[in-house]
Amino acid sequence: MKKATAIVSVFLALVFAANAQKVQNTDQADAAAAALKVFQTLQKQDWAGLFHIVSFSPALQKQMPSDPSEFARQFVSGLNENAEDAAATRKLFDGMSEIKVGTAVVTGNKAAVPVSCRITIEGNSLVFNGTANMIKLGNMWRWDMTSSDDPAEATETALTALLGMPMN
Repeated sequence: MKKATAIVSVFLALVFAANAQKVQNTDQADAAAAALKVFQTLQKQDWAGLFHIVSFSPALQKQMPSDPSEFARQFVSGLNENAEDAAATRKLFDGMSEIKVGTAVVTGNKAAVPVSCRITIEGNSLVFNGTANMIKLGNMWRWDMTSSDDPAEATETALTALLGMPMN
């Protein structure tokens, strides 16, 4: 009887370990896919789409509109407060190409996804390597902007990590 119980215990441990690995692999793939979606959304400058894939701090979330169109309108309004910055932002996102995502490193409900992209502006081209910091809410991975209750600071922190440093 003890031998049978030991065999069953080992079998159950193997099943649980296999299931845990499947969840980890799924989380890695889902976080990487969500990071790619962040790049694609920025590249298209789809600010209503950004509403669905970003996560702000709880305090900031309370201040955000609940409608994607209103979120986009407010985002564009804030962006256009400085015409020079707005033009530079458009050039940055328009110049993105060769977007690549690596294997996510998942720790609990957070993931760090290595990413890279080429940015070409006015004929000058650089490859940037960064990290898409993602957070899992429910079953969905989102771009993590929970670092600050200030929207400009949270955006700057997340975007700086995402783009990282030029490599050439």
